[in-house]
Amino acid sequence: MASSSLRTEVQLLIGHLTEIGTRRAGSPQEATAAAFINARLRRAGMGVSTQPLQVSSRRRRLYGTTAACGLFAALTAILLPTPALVLALAAAVILVIDATRGPLTIPGPRHASQTIIGTQAIAALQHAAPRLPRWRVLLLAPLDSSMATAGIAALAGPSFRVGMARLGALLLVALAAWLHRSHPERGWVLLVIPAVIVLALQIVAVLRGPALAQSDGSICALTTLLLAAQQLHDLQHVEIWAVALGSTSIDPASVEDLLGHYPFEPDHTLVIALDHLVAGQLCLAMNGRYSDQSLVKAISTSSLSLQIPIDLSPPLARLALTSALRHATLPTLTFYTLDGPSCRADPKVCEAAACLIKALVAQLEAIKG
Repeated sequence: MASSSLRTEVQLLIGHLTEIGTRRAGSPQEATAAAFINARLRRAGMGVSTQPLQVSSRRRRLYGTTAACGLFAALTAILLPTPALVLALAAAVILVIDATRGPLTIPGPRHASQTIIGTQAIAALQHAAPRLPRWRVLLLAPLDSSMATAGIAALAGPSFRVGMARLGALLLVALAAWLHRSHPERGWVLLVIPAVIVLALQIVAVLRGPALAQSDGSICALTTLLLAAQQLHDLQHVEIWAVALGSTSIDPASVEDLLGHYPFEPDHTLVIALDHLVAGQLCLAMNGRYSDQSLVKAISTSSLSLQIPIDLSPPLARLALTSALRHATLPTLTFYTLDGPSCRADPKVCEAAACLIKALVAQLEAIKG
């Protein structure tokens, strides 16, 4: 695709996605975007299927519930230190299990969403039996609009620092209750004051609901997904999956269902998470689960050829797909931008990301089996 026609295509895709409007999780606008992605992937020659989802804000409800338990324990510690100690510790244990074993199921209202899955099989040889691909490349992009991860909204999010503050507040309540039970005359119960502030702010953040981010990083991500799908054809050894994941901003169910339904082999699969692409410097982050050094070499060669830096540290935990993929065992390459002054989708970022994906797939095609 020529440079001028590529730029025109990028601007057209960004314009269509922008016209759809804010795509909150489970909204009609998200469904409209899903239909648009479905049609464009079919036009690109991919086989397309729709995976229905039932999603809910289970993590937000869990954080709100544990914060309420901690706040209740803090307020009753002076009169009932033992029950307060048990309640605070129980809430802390629940948070640890949720963080280490994956999101726990919390009862509550659910709404419908969907994931759009496009697949591009390897080219079949004439008069030859079907072959298995050497590599599968999964391109993942969020279907819904980005949610705010700064300010008070961060207190209802899954980032590591906020998680430690959340856990620390509960443990401080437990410590204050234990010390007050042992030495009630020394005023140890006053230790709950900073914990009460943190827990109360967390409850406020949960009750306010998810707020839209100033910049919608999923417009560029979806545009890059479609551009890559249009450019990757007639591959001999690499199978392409282009997946638009529904409702990633409130529930990782779309990622869980995808990886649970399709058991991809870690040694022959690369996940490319198009997580937060707006305007600014395009960067890559690797999750470190790379057993095949030829894959690492392919990534390095592709990024160097296009002068795109690779961050070998873990990707930002505040990113929606990064958080959802945290427990996955697949090697993952995250695309994101260090945002510049503009909050609007930048066509140059989409072009650079799509070109990098194309170069990376070409490197994987060249790897000897």
